[in-house]
Amino acid sequence: MINKLSTSIIIRLIILTLTFCFFLACSTMNMPISLQEFKEKEGETPSKASEDYWAIPEQYKNVPIEQIKSQVEITEYKTIKGAGTHAGTESMSSYQGTSIVKGGGAVADESEKSKKDRESLKSYANTIISLQGQIDGKVPHPSSPLAIEEPKPGKYQIWFCDKTRKPCRYQAFLLYEGPPGKGENLFTKETIIKFWGIILDEEIRKLSYEGGLNYKRYPKIRVLDLEVIK
Repeated sequence: MINKLSTSIIIRLIILTLTFCFFLACSTMNMPISLQEFKEKEGETPSKASEDYWAIPEQYKNVPIEQIKSQVEITEYKTIKGAGTHAGTESMSSYQGTSIVKGGGAVADESEKSKKDRESLKSYANTIISLQGQIDGKVPHPSSPLAIEEPKPGKYQIWFCDKTRKPCRYQAFLLYEGPPGKGENLFTKETIIKFWGIILDEEIRKLSYEGGLNYKRYPKIRVLDLEVIK
């Protein structure tokens, strides 16, 4: 009797163990995989966002540079509506919370003119542009290093001045691929360059004038070709 009971208990334990193992296996198969595993499965690399940032607009990929140069639409900075306009919002400029107007109402975060200027500049997206000028300094001082950054080898972010750096009234933010490892020494203060590129979007730059701050919007441009004139 004891042997029969023991055998029955053992069989039940085996069945329970097998059932539990089956349930655990199914649960494991249904568990979501980690983000890293998903990236490896899909073949996506962590640098995907960076690649998108430096990407050439799709319609200009594999197009001969001479063909692009022959289709330049903008050669005069002054014709770009919305460029070089004030872009600071109330939340950017207010140090003690939102300003209050007479009667107790809050100032709008962004003025109607700023919205209009932003939309005007946005309308130039994917437009071919060519300008000639110099590289701006990081700050408005004669001894300031040039406004050139190399966040990744051979990939440069440059603040460009149309025609002249003194004064740098008409600016553009350039994304340029060049020789790696040059950093701020990619160009000199005397260098004059000419580039051909595609307007992507706006870039807002924080400027300091006599102790105060100012924010302005400028065109962000993906450079396709660049020549050193001097």
